[in-house]
Amino acid sequence: MRPESPYPDSRMLDASIEPPFLIGISCGSCHIAFDPLKPPRDPRHPAHDNISGTVGNQYSRFSQILASGMKRHGLEWQVFGHARPGIVDTSALPNDQINNSGSINALINLEQRPKEFEHEIVKWRKIKECPLGADGRSCWCEPGKDGKCWARAIKKEPVNQILKGGEDSIGALEAIQRVYFNIGSCSEEAWVNHLMDARQLDPTQRGYGQTSFDIGQARRDCSQFRAIEDRLQDVMNFLLTARPSDLYEARGLKTPLDLVERLEQEFGKDAVGRGKLLFAQNCARCHSSQNNPSQVTDFHRVKKDRKGQDIREDWMGSDEMVPVSEVATNRSRALHSNHMKGHIWEEYGSETLRSKAADANIQEPSDGGRGYYRSISLLSVWAHAPFMHDNAIGPEIYGGADDVFYTSPYVQIHNGSFVPMPTPPSPWEFDPSVEGRYKLFKASMYDLLNPEHRIPKVSGFENEVRLYLGPTMWLENDKQVPIDLTLIFPKGTPSAKIGNFRHKSYLHDLWSATHHPDALDAKYQAHPEVAETIKRIAEKMSHDPKTAVAAFQQGGHELSNVYSNSTAIVENEGHRFGEDLSPADKDALIAFLATL
Repeated sequence: MRPESPYPDSRMLDASIEPPFLIGISCGSCHIAFDPLKPPRDPRHPAHDNISGTVGNQYSRFSQILASGMKRHGLEWQVFGHARPGIVDTSALPNDQINNSGSINALINLEQRPKEFEHEIVKWRKIKECPLGADGRSCWCEPGKDGKCWARAIKKEPVNQILKGGEDSIGALEAIQRVYFNIGSCSEEAWVNHLMDARQLDPTQRGYGQTSFDIGQARRDCSQFRAIEDRLQDVMNFLLTARPSDLYEARGLKTPLDLVERLEQEFGKDAVGRGKLLFAQNCARCHSSQNNPSQVTDFHRVKKDRKGQDIREDWMGSDEMVPVSEVATNRSRALHSNHMKGHIWEEYGSETLRSKAADANIQEPSDGGRGYYRSISLLSVWAHAPFMHDNAIGPEIYGGADDVFYTSPYVQIHNGSFVPMPTPPSPWEFDPSVEGRYKLFKASMYDLLNPEHRIPKVSGFENEVRLYLGPTMWLENDKQVPIDLTLIFPKGTPSAKIGNFRHKSYLHDLWSATHHPDALDAKYQAHPEVAETIKRIAEKMSHDPKTAVAAFQQGGHELSNVYSNSTAIVENEGHRFGEDLSPADKDALIAFLATL
């Protein structure tokens, strides 16, 4: 913290925090929460029996944890600190300059998760011994451990597609272990040196951009890596025990038929049966794991698992990667880039993923495996509203009247600008009870199936934000003059606009406009108007460098697109499937979904 500055930034900028760094939280912070089948009477005082280890924590404020200790008028807080309860931007630290938040999914019926996706994968695989002359980059054996060796090679093999955009694609065990690094394990030995420093503006210096996490180096240099790796199958075995939370059981009913009877009292005679047909016709293509689901498919069919216990056969999701333009929800999460070549999680992405075609129907770059969402599971969907990757479709939830973190995201749109709604809908207080979850499910399903009734949601800065970029040398009368370059973002700025903004590319082009205009012209040969706009901004900045943001905004919409990884701002748009159904059919579909 700089005491002389009225706008302090991160404490990491000075020597108040020194290495060695110990950074980390537990996996359970995200995945342990209230059991939908046995919720606590008092959420503030749950008993052990009220807790599930795999349900996904819908109530924690992960972004506020990540932003803990930061000033609320600072950029990091205003970009990352507005995420809804139950979602987390896992790229907030290995920053890819994308508003990349995602909900914590329940880990249910993993044994039935589709595994037929074959990928070309470069990774380390266990072998008995390394050939003579092998170097540590292609084969390595742990000293003093006979037969404990790994070789790095490319092979084609079936894998799960784990995350919202399918970008974890080298295997389930590796996906589990990656979580440990992302929450702090091996941080100093193998992780923090690969992160981008948002304030490093010199392309020749370390931290200007991401570099790839090196699995082989981490295994060699970090004993925690090897200790975790030895126990990954144990973690996986635990996750495989998770089963759906059926509403009939949560309500204390004896059989699923009892639940159908209750639902048809609420939604009308034969509503569940009619809803099943509508699901088969409109939803099962993406939200069933059975081959060619149809009107006669039994979506509740049970079989025996590998231990002879009952397990639902249908995972209720195909796990297929669907172009984001088809889903049409907020596309920022789908434009993740941490798995791409040269980026931090490159070694956790497959060659097949990176070779996928770009989505031609969106304006942002979507090559390298970007531009897709997975078709997720709908098992126990009644217990996991609100919906979508950012929990944006459905009522807003908060912690009650004393919740200091809640800021209404509801806006009105006037001439392309987002204005906070003067009297927004009231948020719903956390209610993990069975009927509280069910009520939230119905309200969220109404929003999902009636997109024309959704009020736009946009998370905006609640304070003016000043970003200190450090002293910059600027030419003035042929002399270099140090300038305290502070960028100013006004109150109400959509956090996604800044979170998705590649400020380094913008500043680098401004420098090129002054020092290498020919190189700038060559870069934007296909769009000469961009180069000319940048030159005009650079000319203005030569007289007053602090006009960087204002000049950028005056550059027009087309210029903001050039430097944005995602231009999507409204958070609760898209997924319009089912909007043309009649009100009665929508009720029937909701009734059937409550049985999953």
